[in-house]
Amino acid sequence: MRIIIKGGVWRNTEDEILKAAISKYGKNQWARISSLLVRKTPKQCKARWYEWLDPSIKKTEWSKEEDEKLLHLAKLMPTQWRTIAPIVGRTANQCLERYQRLLDEAEQREAAEGDDDLGLTGTGAEAGPSADDVRRLRPGEVDPDPEAKPARPDPIDMDEDEKEMLSEARARLANTQGKKAKRKARERQLEEARRLAMLQKKRELKAAGIVMRMRPKKDGMDYNADIPFEKQPAPGFYDTTQEKNKFIAAPVGKNLRQLDSHKRTRAEDEEERRKRARKAKEMAADKDASAHFVPAKDNLIQRQKEEANILKRRALVLPEPQVGDSELEDIVKIGQAGETAKNLVEDGGEGASQGLLGEYSTLQHAQTARTPRTPAQADNIMAEARNLRNMTMAQTPLLGEANTPLHELVGRGTGFDGATPARVVTATPNPLATPLHQNGRDPSATPGGDNVSVDGTPMRTPRARNTLNINAGDDKSMMGDTPRARDMDIKQQLRQGFMALPKPKNDYELVLPEEEQERIAELVDEAGSMIEDAADRKAKMQALQAVEEQKALARRSQVIQRGLPRPIEFDEQRLRNSLDQGPSKLEDDLERQILDEMIQLLSHDAVVYPVAGGKVSGGGRSNLPAIEDEAIAAAKEMVHSEMANSCGFPGANAEQIKRVAVLAEEELFKRTWEDCSKEYVFDARTLSWVPSSTLDEQMKIAGLKHMIDEGRTNMIKDANACNKAEKKLSKLVGGYQARSKGLSDKLLGRVAELNRYQIELASFERLEINEQGAATRRLEKLQEEVQTLTRRGREGQDTYKELVDAKALLQTEIEDMKAEITMREVEEANEAALESA
Repeated sequence: MRIIIKGGVWRNTEDEILKAAISKYGKNQWARISSLLVRKTPKQCKARWYEWLDPSIKKTEWSKEEDEKLLHLAKLMPTQWRTIAPIVGRTANQCLERYQRLLDEAEQREAAEGDDDLGLTGTGAEAGPSADDVRRLRPGEVDPDPEAKPARPDPIDMDEDEKEMLSEARARLANTQGKKAKRKARERQLEEARRLAMLQKKRELKAAGIVMRMRPKKDGMDYNADIPFEKQPAPGFYDTTQEKNKFIAAPVGKNLRQLDSHKRTRAEDEEERRKRARKAKEMAADKDASAHFVPAKDNLIQRQKEEANILKRRALVLPEPQVGDSELEDIVKIGQAGETAKNLVEDGGEGASQGLLGEYSTLQHAQTARTPRTPAQADNIMAEARNLRNMTMAQTPLLGEANTPLHELVGRGTGFDGATPARVVTATPNPLATPLHQNGRDPSATPGGDNVSVDGTPMRTPRARNTLNINAGDDKSMMGDTPRARDMDIKQQLRQGFMALPKPKNDYELVLPEEEQERIAELVDEAGSMIEDAADRKAKMQALQAVEEQKALARRSQVIQRGLPRPIEFDEQRLRNSLDQGPSKLEDDLERQILDEMIQLLSHDAVVYPVAGGKVSGGGRSNLPAIEDEAIAAAKEMVHSEMANSCGFPGANAEQIKRVAVLAEEELFKRTWEDCSKEYVFDARTLSWVPSSTLDEQMKIAGLKHMIDEGRTNMIKDANACNKAEKKLSKLVGGYQARSKGLSDKLLGRVAELNRYQIELASFERLEINEQGAATRRLEKLQEEVQTLTRRGREGQDTYKELVDAKALLQTEIEDMKAEITMREVEEANEAALESA
């Protein structure tokens, strides 16, 4: 019996089943959820969801603010990770692992700085294991917290219990209504179908004249008809229930090897033996390698990996801006107001008003100011991690040793003393926040001399809007200044101001700006100064290359462009000899030049564009000089004009010239053929066409007879070839022809049926129209008959009522008369009795 121990690593299949089950059953029915996972308990399922699968869990890198908050809360509430986790926004396991990682980083940094002389860390073989080495799982150990680890991939060959788990989960999760609801719905459908079948049966029997009476059902068993607790004996001497229930599929499409697949072949046994031998050899090699393992080197490699992970770059976290959008808008408005006032005064042209306005732009002060340096900051997180580590490793105070050394920053500690961690926001360096210059000195100058402030506040913002020296200077509050020295300083500043005034100008020149020329010059300067992008340059080069390729393709001959047939081998001398023997006169220099040009063009095409299957390989170069595109276009234009003039249609387009040339060629060919047929006859002796004047009548008749015989022979040969092709074709398409004939016959039959049905449809439509009119008349007649019968019935009912009333009246009268007769008889009897007495 196989025993399954629940727990262990999580797989992708289990995670998907768990998420689907939670979406159906919720986050409270963990026992029902765990019933879908054969290897997990309800507690493990709950831990897996709240430690890893919950979408609200943050799995990103830890930020600096989260580290500060974690260390501060760990100091206030040590080991209370369940309480710290929701405050930090992480899980308890993540907080614990991050806290241990920070302590390990602090320990490694202290070891690297050499603060701990008695530490066991180092690069030698005598170095002790690190914290990660201690926490790392050894071979054979079980992970105590697998719920917080990523899921492992599913194996290709899953176990039977895993496959059964998947099928059961698929079946249970697909049922959204529950087992009982599905069963009730199925029973209701069966009951409704049974009721409709019984109702249909009753209607059919009633229409046939058979009336069924409902028999009341008896509750329970009918002991008059059935035998209680009856068990039919099985036929035969042995029980064959299992054999009947066993399903045996017919071995259709299987060979003997597939039927005997459970038997292992000799090749498979040999392959299995080789695999076992190879695996044993690899295990022996690993054992030998582990014997020569050097711990120091492995520790060094592991430590380097850890340092690489520690020094991993984090996301850039910038401080909040100290100047908001509204403040920037106010500063811009102030500057615009000053510029507006200055422009108004300049337009007025009054010198007195211009003298009352100063330069309020602070840019000139910032031009000569040195860029201040951002002050260096200490790592508060690492300092606090070191403090926590030292406090954790401290001995008991009863031993009386020295207090635990704490790392604190000079003047302000680590910022973890209060209820919340104090954060120092780095201010943006202000180039104007420099010591106020005095005595007209440049703010970037080195302070010195006797005019150094003793009680002045350093690094304060100077008065930027004090061009006219309206505000009081700081030199009044300086110690050691006398009224005389102060007056001297004022005079010196005034003298420097006068010296800074520009020289007077008496010559003025008015130049009207040429806006268009300036704009063109600016565009030229911008185009010259702008560096072209590499991608744009590459695109331009590709476009130019494509244009050149199109031009090169257009330079090819018309034979190549149209793909006309060409000879496989080109023999220039043979072509010249054949053309020289022709009837045309080649003595003319023009025709000789045309012939030479044609032969050069054919040679060029044969070398540059060789025919497939020829002896000439591609990629060669010919001696034909390249002709410019302008020359080719001019030659084409001249040829077109000459052809139009020769055809008698000057100014005609290419299509019109082509039609005229085709007609002329057809007429020329027809006329030439008629002349040749009259001038030349076939000679049976030489088997060639010779002039008719060289032969007599008998030879001409013999030539014609030979042509008729040759034509008859060719006809017989072609007929035999056609018969063979027809037989072969009949074999190939005979079945298709039979199939086509059958389909055509069937199609004709269907067309005939369609015509018949269309005729019937038209007949029934006409019959429907006639029936609609006749039905109206019949309905009217029937309604009249019904009304007549109704009237007669009403009259009969009235007559019957009158007769019934008359009968009742007569019966009443008869009863009264009978009573009266009885009374009279009684009275007569009494009188007779009295008389007798």
